[in-house]
Amino acid sequence: MNRTKATPPGLNYTTLPIFFVQRGKPGLFIKKVLKQAEASNGKENVYLLTDTNFDFYKDFNCIDISKYIASTAEFDKLYRHHSANTLHFEKICFDRWFIINALIKDLNISYFFHADNDVLLLAGLKPVYEYILEGNYDGSTMYFEHDGDSVTSGHSSFWSSKLLDDFCTFVCKKYASREEFNALLKDTLAGKFLDNRNVSDMILLDLFRTETKPNVLNLFSLEEKNIGFDFNMNVSYNGFKHSFIQSSWFKIKKMKRYEDGLYGQVTGDETNMVRVKFYSLHFQGYLTKSLIPIYLTSNNAIEYAANYLSGVFIFLIRKMRLFKNHVREKMQVHLII
Repeated sequence: MNRTKATPPGLNYTTLPIFFVQRGKPGLFIKKVLKQAEASNGKENVYLLTDTNFDFYKDFNCIDISKYIASTAEFDKLYRHHSANTLHFEKICFDRWFIINALIKDLNISYFFHADNDVLLLAGLKPVYEYILEGNYDGSTMYFEHDGDSVTSGHSSFWSSKLLDDFCTFVCKKYASREEFNALLKDTLAGKFLDNRNVSDMILLDLFRTETKPNVLNLFSLEEKNIGFDFNMNVSYNGFKHSFIQSSWFKIKKMKRYEDGLYGQVTGDETNMVRVKFYSLHFQGYLTKSLIPIYLTSNNAIEYAANYLSGVFIFLIRKMRLFKNHVREKMQVHLII
């Protein structure tokens, strides 16, 4: 007997599904990230892939991924942990790709967009999706290279079913070959991947891009079309041609709000200001994540003020915690000496 495939209620096959993955305890800002994605891309297109806390997410479109976790079984046998991060953290980052791969095969999804849980989607993705389809791309990544080193990220990325399946196959192959994995480990420890010395899914994505050369669009290149996808709010350079002015207080890219969205100002001649509209912002890091509320789309001035004050308050609390930890570590060093 053929099993009938369970389609989540409201899954919209006519547009682009947008997937966020959250396993285990919910993050502090996950609801805000989901609401922002819904505000910019429509509630019917945004899905949280999770295996727990369904009551907490009752106001959002959720897909239970419990039955897809078994799809990691092959990789479970191959995985070798080489990271300063915990095994659980690093492994779960890899696992999501195998889980999504199993899910889209089960639900016959041919194309989707993936975003990390610290990514705010500020604008509709439809124009970018149409551009990718018109160019016959299999998907997209973010990547740049410098003096022989390279970095590739999938924290905001478009994927065809073929591209994701090829990537999952590549990862397993790389881990299965002791010779190939040892070469990867050697390059990682040498700092080839812009000094990232943790073997992560993003390093495997970089190798996948450079070794197999899939037909993918570099989202950074869309800056030429006034479409910005943020690499990392903590750095000025955004991976293509432009660097952006940073806030002197928050130490992240400085954004100016216009009626149609948020714009970053390119560094350079102040008399001929060049601004780029950002479709996404990536709040990487414990301290930077606290600023997510400040950049949410607000319905009125009161809501904006509340979001701003909330972000600043959490930022200051976290900044004090980091300072306290820093002082404690310094004192421990002196006590040992």
